[in-house]
Amino acid sequence: MDEIGKSQDGRPHDDLDYMTGGRRFETSCSILRSTSKYLNSPVIRDVLCNEALRTSGPDVLSTSLIPEFNEAFEAVLDHAEVARFFREDAARVPDLAAWLGERYLGDVTLDRVKDCMPDTLGFGVKGLLEQGFKLYFGRLGPAVSDWEYLRKRRGQTHDMEHIVTGFPGTALAGEIALFVANITAIHNYFQPRLAKEIALQSAYLLSTWTMRAALHFPEAMPAVCDGMEKGSILGKRLRRPLFMERWEDYLDWPLTRLRAHLNFPELGERVGDWAWVEPQELPGAPSPARPLAAE
Repeated sequence: MDEIGKSQDGRPHDDLDYMTGGRRFETSCSILRSTSKYLNSPVIRDVLCNEALRTSGPDVLSTSLIPEFNEAFEAVLDHAEVARFFREDAARVPDLAAWLGERYLGDVTLDRVKDCMPDTLGFGVKGLLEQGFKLYFGRLGPAVSDWEYLRKRRGQTHDMEHIVTGFPGTALAGEIALFVANITAIHNYFQPRLAKEIALQSAYLLSTWTMRAALHFPEAMPAVCDGMEKGSILGKRLRRPLFMERWEDYLDWPLTRLRAHLNFPELGERVGDWAWVEPQELPGAPSPARPLAAE
């Protein structure tokens, strides 16, 4: 630094001491180490940076890196601690204890919903199944622990949550809105340390997908910001997280009746392009963008 607060190459750094408090980060270790188990994981650092900073192309779906995220964060998860948190919350919240004890798993088939009337939940599910989506696409083995069951059930309900909330799946704003709604409801229902683990995937995708849009697709940001607001409004209204509902019991219900039954708020007019889908072709490619797979 010279006397006018600039580095030797002329770049201004007059805010450096203010922003850092005059501290400099130093270590005697030869490799990267911190007090964060997440930062200490080279796999987490790699997948997070890739998800947040990459652009789109024909070789990668919006969901392509999610399995890598799951493996990386599962590797640093303290399963014994999470099991204890579940026991504590189940003792505190009878509703949760009953949900965990039941271990309900759905089994919706196209035959079950083929005759559902328009504007019902089942009609929306039928549309997904006819497009080739799978409601039960992951964690197909038995769920032994409470953590395994919750993760399994969350995957089963995700696409039905898009239908019930009206937040469009595969469209970026709809995914962002659902992430925020779920994060909010989860943290309002579970103790903070358990809520952090349950909401972690949504928080990760919310942050990285927002960063990717801000870097490469600024035209999507008005809808992304609107989705954050509307997701927060809905999440604060929910009495429990969406994945705890037995949506299979409501397949024949009109969506308007179902939303009223669950006390969903009116969210008002949407801002921005809520139909915007992240393109899968390289910039300048002649073929049109294709819809992405659901989360």
